[in-house]
Amino acid sequence: MVIGQGFAWAHLPRAAGTATLEMFELFPDLIEHADPAESKHQHATFSQREERVAGRLLSLNIRRLPEWVLSRAHRVAMFGVEPDYVPAAMSSPRDLARSTVPDERLTQFTDGGRFGVDRWLRVEHLAEDFLGLIAEFREVAPADRKQVEAVPQVNAIEYDHDVSHWFTPAQIREMYSRNPRWTALEERIYGDLTIDI
Repeated sequence: MVIGQGFAWAHLPRAAGTATLEMFELFPDLIEHADPAESKHQHATFSQREERVAGRLLSLNIRRLPEWVLSRAHRVAMFGVEPDYVPAAMSSPRDLARSTVPDERLTQFTDGGRFGVDRWLRVEHLAEDFLGLIAEFREVAPADRKQVEAVPQVNAIEYDHDVSHWFTPAQIREMYSRNPRWTALEERIYGDLTIDI
């Protein structure tokens, strides 16, 4: 988590969080606290830091649901999950489509909606959305913009990122239907879904 002067950003896993942290580190004048990448607290939720984030603008990253599901599946297969981090066999596309983990993660980070997220940073437009957030708290100079736009992908996993090679249209529709919270959020933020449901 990054807590700044007037804002707090939480690190939703598999949503370009490490790159976002690097972007925040370009603006040390705004930062009051930042959990280091790879620390056990890097994915702290708003409720876990409730007293420190109270009254601040809250921000969280987001990405398209099928891409998030696929990224998380590869991460779990390679490194496992808390607390043991034991690599596991890759889940089948059928099982991934039926999973409610995406909505569970959103529920965890917002405490079931008790914490309203004020600014969503889209992974696909990360530099643009991040700079928009920063501009609410300080002037963004052209040099600042160039530095943010130069931050590369971090902690990315090599795999075939084309979701149509992993999921059928029916499986993607099922994924959205089983995760209504993420679906509604994606429609609101992006204006549509990756597939008509």
